[in-house]
Amino acid sequence: MTTTILLIDDEKDLLIPVKRSLKRLGCKVHTAQSGEEGWKAVTEVMYDLVVCDLVMPGIDGIELLKRIRTIDSTLPVIIMTGVGTIENAVEAMKLGAYHYITKPFKTRDLGFLALRAIEHGQLHRKLERMDALEESNDFESMVIGNNVMIQQMLNTIEKVSVSDASVLIQGETGTGKSMFAKLIHKASSRAEKPFFTIDCGALAEQLLESELFGHVKGAFTGAMRARRGLLEEGQGGTVFLDEIGELSPPTQVKLLRAIQEHDIKPVGGNKSIHIDVRFISATSRSLPREIEQNRFREDLYYRLAVIPLNLPPLRERKEDIVIFVDHFIQKFNLRYKKNVTELAPSVLQMFQESPWKGNIRELENVIERAVLLTEGNTMSLNYLCTNTAPFMEEDNQPGKTSISLRKAVEEAESRTIVQALEIAKGNRSKAAKLLGIGRRTLYDKMDAYNIE
Repeated sequence: MTTTILLIDDEKDLLIPVKRSLKRLGCKVHTAQSGEEGWKAVTEVMYDLVVCDLVMPGIDGIELLKRIRTIDSTLPVIIMTGVGTIENAVEAMKLGAYHYITKPFKTRDLGFLALRAIEHGQLHRKLERMDALEESNDFESMVIGNNVMIQQMLNTIEKVSVSDASVLIQGETGTGKSMFAKLIHKASSRAEKPFFTIDCGALAEQLLESELFGHVKGAFTGAMRARRGLLEEGQGGTVFLDEIGELSPPTQVKLLRAIQEHDIKPVGGNKSIHIDVRFISATSRSLPREIEQNRFREDLYYRLAVIPLNLPPLRERKEDIVIFVDHFIQKFNLRYKKNVTELAPSVLQMFQESPWKGNIRELENVIERAVLLTEGNTMSLNYLCTNTAPFMEEDNQPGKTSISLRKAVEEAESRTIVQALEIAKGNRSKAAKLLGIGRRTLYDKMDAYNIE
């Protein structure tokens, strides 16, 4: 891949010979004659090196360096400076410049310095990728996907993570609501404190209240000793109330008081206990509809939904399906010592066209069964579901070849990047933010997939 240098100086007589000498290094060289023009170029093109004059009208070298560091921590910057401004050049290095060179200089010396700076930037870029890869090994990071709606949710989570505002996650069963609840907790200042999950639909009313608020000895049959509730045990942390729409009206009243007053009373007790927890709730029901039918309190809804998040179903995230498939196949390859690396054409078609009413959870179960049954490295349709018979004969037709799983993932990524660029109207910084990746990662993928 050809390296690209941005050369910025308001003296046109200097730009021409320096550009010529840098091009001899085999680099592509762009020029700008002001800090403003240089800043615009940096936001639009991914450079391997910026060579910038220190003293310029308007945006000078120091200000430009500060701006660059807000969007790219690894882009090397060389400052060109006159003898009288060396002290300012040293200050620029403290702000993150790679080095400075004093005018007048030999173009050969700048060339040597430029090559070292480019190598330095490439090294740090590689380290940044390694760090990102280590982070992506976490299951929760791996299955988020590239869907733009999901990335917008992640951007919202990032913005609200510093607060204690209640979050309500709405979405169909199996879409990953509990996973997002954990991500919110991990992104918050409460990350080192407890995270407790309560399934509001799995317990009878009395047991659920005891689980939430605790109980005193003798509060009900079988209460042989006092017990703390999770709202008390979770002090300083986060409590995730899954399927909040299943709460009975009496429990809704008690929960509303706990959120409003920040204190609770154990079942059968009179003493109030102060609590400090953040509430995250999730539901597969339409709570506004439940409110209309008087099955859910409107005041509780507004307390829970300070930050509402709507998690789309898998059928609306088709660009993510191949990524999920790849992740789950790798997961079960490892677990069951298999080596599934190829998909029959009809398998990929089935994955894309299935309604996935059980969403990600259903997809995972289907893939686990298919990996277990697959013999060899190619997954065919007869290893999936019995209700996919209309597709089955296609695998045996002449000319039908298996599809590389890795190639399918790359194609899905490419389509997602194009979609993000269209939404961002070509602004690559915005597209990277939509995708939840760094600008350099976006440029690398665009280069790999030949996306203009």
